[in-house]
Amino acid sequence: MTTVRPVRRVVRGLVLPATIAWAIAAGVVGYPIAAPWCVGGGIVAMLVGVLLRVRGTAVRHRVAVQILATGGACAAVALAIVMQAPAHRPPPPTADPVPVVVRVEAVTSVPARTGAPGTRLMVRGTLASIGEPVVRGTDAPVVVFPDTVTRAERTPGASIGFVGRVRPVEPGFDAATVSVVGSIRLTEPAPGWQQAAADLRAGLVQRAQTLPGDGGVLLPGLAIGDTGHVDETLRDAMRAASLSHLTAVSGANCAVVTVAVFAVAGLLRLRRGVRVAVAVAALAGFVVLVTPQPSVLRAAVMALVALGCLAAGRRVAGPPVLAVAVLVLLVQDPWMALDAGFVLSVLATAGLLLLTAPIADALEKVLPRRLALVLAVPIAAQLACQPVLILLQPTVPVFGVLANLLAEPAAPLVTVLGLLACLLLPVVPPLGGALALLGWVPAAWIAAVARYFAGLPAVPWPGGVLGLLLAVAVVVAGVVALAHRAGRVVRLVAAGSVVLLVVGMVGWAAGGALARAVTRPPDWRFAACDVGQGDGLVLNGGGGHYVAIDTGPAPGPMLHCLRDLGVSNLDLLILTHWDADHVGGVRALIGRVHTALVGPDSRPATVALRRDLRAGGVRMIAAHRGMVLDVGSLHVDVLWPPESFRGVPAGAVSTGAVSTGTVSTGAMSTGNTASVTTLVTGGLSGLFAGDLDEATENAIMALGPLPHVDVVKVAHHGSANNSASFYRALAAPVGLISCGAGNDYHHPTARLLAMLRAAGTQPIRTDEDGMILVSPAAGGTARVWTERPVTAAVWTPAE
Repeated sequence: MTTVRPVRRVVRGLVLPATIAWAIAAGVVGYPIAAPWCVGGGIVAMLVGVLLRVRGTAVRHRVAVQILATGGACAAVALAIVMQAPAHRPPPPTADPVPVVVRVEAVTSVPARTGAPGTRLMVRGTLASIGEPVVRGTDAPVVVFPDTVTRAERTPGASIGFVGRVRPVEPGFDAATVSVVGSIRLTEPAPGWQQAAADLRAGLVQRAQTLPGDGGVLLPGLAIGDTGHVDETLRDAMRAASLSHLTAVSGANCAVVTVAVFAVAGLLRLRRGVRVAVAVAALAGFVVLVTPQPSVLRAAVMALVALGCLAAGRRVAGPPVLAVAVLVLLVQDPWMALDAGFVLSVLATAGLLLLTAPIADALEKVLPRRLALVLAVPIAAQLACQPVLILLQPTVPVFGVLANLLAEPAAPLVTVLGLLACLLLPVVPPLGGALALLGWVPAAWIAAVARYFAGLPAVPWPGGVLGLLLAVAVVVAGVVALAHRAGRVVRLVAAGSVVLLVVGMVGWAAGGALARAVTRPPDWRFAACDVGQGDGLVLNGGGGHYVAIDTGPAPGPMLHCLRDLGVSNLDLLILTHWDADHVGGVRALIGRVHTALVGPDSRPATVALRRDLRAGGVRMIAAHRGMVLDVGSLHVDVLWPPESFRGVPAGAVSTGAVSTGTVSTGAMSTGNTASVTTLVTGGLSGLFAGDLDEATENAIMALGPLPHVDVVKVAHHGSANNSASFYRALAAPVGLISCGAGNDYHHPTARLLAMLRAAGTQPIRTDEDGMILVSPAAGGTARVWTERPVTAAVWTPAE
């Protein structure tokens, strides 16, 4: 007994040391040169703690233990950084392609950036060798985006070889990006146990693909964390409804597995030690099955600590167990301190452990105890994670707690049924298939909840560091207001601060919305939506008739823009070309649009997107020069591409009543140079140029003179590859540039901006001004309104 109590006392005292060590790891991993100083500081702190422990009172002894533990934790984490920094050092960028071998750690599906719609595979791994002659054993973290990869090549533990080019890595990030040149080959297969886990995962994914709707694509994500087939609209809906944590396998899933196995072992009347051993084995198998993601490792280490205490007949509180898990994982991999999944997992767990009880006590004053506890759980997790979520998405989901309240009871059902289906499908396919079908029901319910609540309003919040600090202030003040040990005056001041901050932020959001609503011109004709690094425009033909040109790289911003403009349905959708930054959000518009004017492309991802659009009832018309369409008061003339670009496979696209000529099946030119370019008149005149380059713009001028227009949508987000004579010929007073803030391409370029000014065109940018509206003004000029408060003024270019 005497040897156990000090250990339990030390474990209970690890919360503060773990927190400080985490902060040091987060600050030092980007600058490993400071790690040796942190090791020295930790050792000095340990010596101070020892001295206080030897020559102090009882109070000093407790302080000494904290100082000793904090110094030891910080020194251990900093020493891990010192030892692992050489392996984590990114490889130098290579100008020419070199032979590369990468050990696969994880494969996920992420939104495509450029060159293809939909998603792309992202392989995370470590660099096993590079260059010629071969340099081995670098172990530097890398990210690879292959076009295609077989199941054997994407299995964690496998090694893949290819010729690639290493790109520069930004400071503070340890993973370099390696672009693939040529094909990928399997140099070493994954171990048998990892191959078996991959086969089990693939079986569940394959069965889920036969199930209809969102439930089928969400089932593997909820059960085993495989979100590879979750489309961007559902992904955004889960995020907007504060339900994305359900597809991140973590504590809830590990708890379900551990408790279920422990309960079954108990029913079999196994001894406690055997029950613990069986539960540990099941937990290890579960981690292998879902792959050791940071959130999974956090939950697994906590479960192991708890099971160890249970085997020893000891009880331990949750916060110390969480602290032990954080320290163990940070010593093993200090770079995990900045991983979003790890951070949110730890914060959510801490919120549940520390905030649930005080929140439930406060709610119990007005609600029944059971209902108060039910509501306290999602509120606690939301409060703890909200400051970090602000950095990822600067909004506060007002209905997030209610969405979690409705969706979370279904999550354990999906986990249990999905896991059983995953394990039984190879052995008893009919039974496994039936369990997957049963798991589809709660998965479909969760997806329906996400889509419904994603459409409800959220409170805007400042982004960046300011938003983070404000959110932290609200959470801290709220915790103090609920703390029983704080004095009455302190609690009242804290509660008042929360009210003032929340009311102030709501007033700021409401005031901004009111100002935008009052100043926004009702007679706008052209709108450039703030969709980030991409294009998304809306044209108003009056009388409820609207045209959209492209949809941006993701569904969320475009849907938000349409809601903001009061547009529910579109008469026509013009897809200038099929790069992801122009069509990434198009699936979200299925059901809102029935006709699409499209350009040529035969890439596999484009073919799949066409198929989805046709299945959604969208009639596609192949665009070519000479086509004319009328939408309300808008008159749309297609200037580009010419007939020679219409190499669309027969049957893929309908020529429609407005098209002339026949569909060609010959060779086609696709991409930026085939961008559908339109001249739109009606109230205002505008030319919308997609991603044309200088040569193509000159080719359009060679086909005939260009008219002067009121507005030009600047091609390719303001890249330098534009024609000065093209913009001089248009002589547009207003030039709309759709680009993302801080984009990697430095759009718009100085050359392009100089080009516009020489042509007498005022550039207006979505990255600086937000959404842009252009409406007709007296004298046939254009009047511009911008969303950002700094520049949100109605003005004309002449002014």
